Amino acid sequence: MDDQDYVIKSTSRNSSEVQDIEIGRSPSELTRRVLRAEIVNNVNDNKKCVEFALVHQRRASAELPWEDLGGKTMSQLKAGEAAKFQLNTTETGQLLQHLINLYEIGKDGVKPGLQVLKLANEEEVIRTDAGRARIIRKLLAGDFGKEIWDYLSQEKPDLARQLTSGQIVKEREEVLVEFEQRLSQELDENDWKRYFKKHSWLLGSTNVHLIEESRLDIYHDTDIPFEVDGGFLDLVELKLPTTVFWTQQRGGSTYLYRGKFPVPSAYVMGAVMQTTGYILQAEKNVDSEDFRQAHGGIKALKPRGLVVIGRSNHWGDKEWQAFRLLNDELHGVQVITFDILLSRAKKSVELFKIS
Repeated sequence: MDDQDYVIKSTSRNSSEVQDIEIGRSPSELTRRVLRAEIVNNVNDNKKCVEFALVHQRRASAELPWEDLGGKTMSQLKAGEAAKFQLNTTETGQLLQHLINLYEIGKDGVKPGLQVLKLANEEEVIRTDAGRARIIRKLLAGDFGKEIWDYLSQEKPDLARQLTSGQIVKEREEVLVEFEQRLSQELDENDWKRYFKKHSWLLGSTNVHLIEESRLDIYHDTDIPFEVDGGFLDLVELKLPTTVFWTQQRGGSTYLYRGKFPVPSAYVMGAVMQTTGYILQAEKNVDSEDFRQAHGGIKALKPRGLVVIGRSNHWGDKEWQAFRLLNDELHGVQVITFDILLSRAKKSVELFKIS
């Protein structure tokens, strides 16, 4: 069922009429079934707050207004007479959901005047009067975004913060879905480089911002250089999720040295050596003013390297232990997989929700 406004007008201190709610329409669009309801204050049981009737309406053409069909009401039928009002499954579902919504609205009792209400979720009713609804629609239709946001920031900072956080979380969750989809696609390193530059938050909280200039000198060009706290340089070297992380045997299983220890593949160790070489070249420019100006003012003092390579979604205990030992042996370089990077990003989004 699509979201629908419930237009409710009080008729007394203890009752309100609900504008007719359509629950079904014929293919010709010349007849329809509507729910005609009232919200009431029931002094004996406030949970029993809805009265309703089902009405069959017709019109001669699409341009004319709806009219109730004539005939007897159920109370006017005589002995032996019968009337049947058949609803299909869709109409029955619509009727049920609208009644649930009306009971949710009615639990707070009858409110005076004309109101427009929308059920935001199963536990919350958004309530506004008709005049406010018109004003809100006009503001949204006009170009008043900056004025509205400035007002919220000054007068309702908590609400503004919640709206901002909610939007960021929504956008980042969409990025995470895309990340997982990309892991099964055939993409090259340049595709991944562009993706991580666009969504640099995926690289972790130590990333202050990315540096546009990736060349360390005329011979060396790293994948993603970025600034960390204090204005220092760190480097990211990207390989592919499909890169084999552990040395494989002919059958495709992980080779175990002396039957116990997984051995990093030549691709992993090659990426480590490549990153170590980049760090060496960057350190040569630690006192170079030209280098600092070309790289946004950052200092190439003891850069650290991050290698993102391969997958770890099917690792066992032996692979994880060997992974821990591998990183323990490295100096200034950390190796992680695409799955680890994804897991860290998911955790950062969850922490953002909490904050």
